[in-house]
Amino acid sequence: MAKVKCQVCGAIFEEGEEKCPVCGVSKDNFIPADEAPVDTEEKKMVKCLVCGAVFEEGEDVCPVCGVGSENFMPATASSTSFRLDTDEKFVILGGGPAAKSAAEAIRDRNKSAMITIITQESYLPYNRPMLTKGIVRDFGYNGLAIEGPDWYERNNVFFMSDTEVVRIDTKAKLIDVRLQNGGHGGVKYDKLVYALGAYCFVPPIKGSDKSHVVSVRSIADTERVKAIIAERKASKAVCIGGGVMGLEGAWGLKEGGLDVTVLETAPGLLPKQLDDPASAMLEDICNREGVRIVTGAKITEITDDAVVLDDGTEFEAQLVIMSTGMRPYTKVAEDSGITVDKWVVANGRMETNVKDVYAAGDCAVIYGQPQAFWAQAIETGRIAGANAAGEALEYTPIGSSLVIEAMNTSVFALGTNGKDPDRQFKTVERRDEVKGTYEKYFFADGRIEGVILLGDISRMATMMDKMSRHASYEEIFG
Repeated sequence: MAKVKCQVCGAIFEEGEEKCPVCGVSKDNFIPADEAPVDTEEKKMVKCLVCGAVFEEGEDVCPVCGVGSENFMPATASSTSFRLDTDEKFVILGGGPAAKSAAEAIRDRNKSAMITIITQESYLPYNRPMLTKGIVRDFGYNGLAIEGPDWYERNNVFFMSDTEVVRIDTKAKLIDVRLQNGGHGGVKYDKLVYALGAYCFVPPIKGSDKSHVVSVRSIADTERVKAIIAERKASKAVCIGGGVMGLEGAWGLKEGGLDVTVLETAPGLLPKQLDDPASAMLEDICNREGVRIVTGAKITEITDDAVVLDDGTEFEAQLVIMSTGMRPYTKVAEDSGITVDKWVVANGRMETNVKDVYAAGDCAVIYGQPQAFWAQAIETGRIAGANAAGEALEYTPIGSSLVIEAMNTSVFALGTNGKDPDRQFKTVERRDEVKGTYEKYFFADGRIEGVILLGDISRMATMMDKMSRHASYEEIFG
C-alpha cells in the first residue's frame, strides 16, 4: 500500500487514514511519500573512555566532554539479533541523548513501527555539555548535533519540535501536547519512553528574575548570553555556582574577553568530588588564570549591575550566569500517575510503575541512583528503547566521573574523595606545586576506591580501567 507523509509533524504512514496518527491533523495535510530506508551504513566508531560517548572516528577531541583523542578506543555501535516488526506507535518524550538512543534501539529491533520524538526545543538532540564549555563560541547547531536530520529521515523517526507535553493519559495511552501556536493536540502511543531530562534550579535570590540573569541549558540560552553581552556592552560577569558547569562557563566567558568572578556558597570548589587539598589547588589555579573565586559566598541580591553578598560586598556584573544545580523534570510524570521519588522511578529494565511506560536519562532514578551523566543517559535510553521494543535487557550501572578541561588545566575524579566519615582509607598522594599537578588514590581493604587527578590526567584511562576492576594496591603501585 502507498505511503503518505504528514506535512505538519513529518510522520509517514499508509494512506487511507482520515487523520494523522501522530499529531491528529486532517488528511488535507498529507502528501505522497516513499518509505524511508533504514540506516544500514557502517561507520568506524570510537568510544571516549572518560564520558562513554560513542562517535565517528576522526575527531581530535571528544564532542561531549572535550578530552583529547588519546582517551579514545575503537568501538562498534551496539547491535542486536532481536527483531520484532510491528505496527506499534512508539513515542519518546524529550530531546536529549537518552531520547535519541531510545529511538535508535527501537528502530534496530523494529523496522516497521512508528517512532515519534516530542520535545520543547527547536533542535534535534545535540551535545548539551558543550554549551558551557564554549559559552560564547559560535558552534552553530551543526557543530553540536549528535546526528543530522538525514539520520532521522533514513530511520523514519518523526520529530515534533517546539511541542510541550502537558499530561499523559496512561489508561487511554494518549499524550496531551501544547503546540507552538498555542493550540492543543493529542498523540496516541502503544509504548512510551519518558526522557524529559532536567532543568536548571534557580535559588530564590532577590533579583534572580532580572533579564541579564541566565541559566545555561540550551542553545537558546547561549544565544541569550551573546545578546546580553552585545546589548549591555558587558565587560564583567559573575557565575553563581562553582560546579563543573559554573567553572566551564566562567572559563568560556574569560576566553571571550570578560572579567569573571565565580561565587560558590560551599567552603571549597567541587566538595563532593575533590578532597580539600585538590579543591584548594584548583582554586589557586583559577585565580592565577584570571578567574576570581570566592568561596563561602552568601548572596543576598542581584541588582541591575552587581551581585551583592550579605556583608555588603558587591561584584560588578552586566551578565550573571546561574549554575546552581539541576532538577529532574518530573511534573508530567507526577500528574499522570507515574511514581516519582524526586526522580521518575524505574527498575533495571527501565520500566516505571505504569505498564508500557519506560523512563531514561537524567530524569530517572535506577537502583536508587540518579542517571545524570552523558554515558548514563545514552545507556538507559538504549535499554528503555530495547525493552519497549520487546527485548528483556537489564541495566548494568555506569559510574559517574568528573572531567573538567578549563583554566588551562585538567581535572579528573572518580569514586570516593575520602570524606565518608564512616570509612577509613589508605591513601597515596603526589603533589607538585610548581607544575600544578596533584594525584590522590584512595584504597579500602587493599582495593582502589577513588582517584583524583589534577593538572596531569594522562593516567585517566588507566585508572578508569583499574577502578572498574577494583584493582589492588599492589597492581597499581607494585
